[in-house]
Amino acid sequence: MKMLSIEKLVKKYGDNTVLKGIDVQLKKGEVLVVLGPSGCGKSTLLRCINGLEIKQGGHIRMEGVGEFGQDISWEKVCEKVGMVFQNYELFAHMTVIDNILLGPLKVQKRKRAEAEAQADLLLKQVGLLEKKYAYPRELSGGQKQRIAIARALCMNPEIMLFDEITAALDPEMVREVLDVVLNLAKNGMSMIIVTHEMGFARKVADRIIFMDKGHIIEESTDPNQFFTQPQTERARAFLNKMDY
Repeated sequence: MKMLSIEKLVKKYGDNTVLKGIDVQLKKGEVLVVLGPSGCGKSTLLRCINGLEIKQGGHIRMEGVGEFGQDISWEKVCEKVGMVFQNYELFAHMTVIDNILLGPLKVQKRKRAEAEAQADLLLKQVGLLEKKYAYPRELSGGQKQRIAIARALCMNPEIMLFDEITAALDPEMVREVLDVVLNLAKNGMSMIIVTHEMGFARKVADRIIFMDKGHIIEESTDPNQFFTQPQTERARAFLNKMDY
């Protein structure tokens, strides 16, 4: 079943068209990995999906919800679609638990006891329950990113977007973050992941789209085949430069 449908999506910055009529679908429980060179529009695609960027054309629809920005407000979209960025975006003056509970309490108006019980479970899942009352300055980069994932999940999103979540991490911290995402995939979370970690992409993806210059150049439902026998010359050139 198609959970998310993106049709003819256009995004411009002045005279520069970054997304040139993108068509993408996401099935329930599917992990879609978006690959491509820097500047091809990968991150912009994610930011358009949850309303951080205003699109200039096209439609984004979610099954049972309707069209984003029309049938459902962009504020409500952010409750349906969680997003984790490469730079954590944690509030430095707030403890881990207060960072996690900010959205559930202020936006969703949930009772603290119920939301905190869920937050404790999520912290346990990402292996950081003992850091509940720590401040971001007391955490490593990998720990901050795992907290950011727990914070997004505490809003009970139906879809998760991950934008280069390991890009700001030291190499030894990458594995701990990717393991959390792999566990989400095993548990059936619907996800769109932008990454330059090719080994991780190959392991987690149900489907891969390869973008270049604002277009989808290649799409594959067989990640192994994409990495061993890409169908386009542009994808082959891209993969030849990657270390995986």
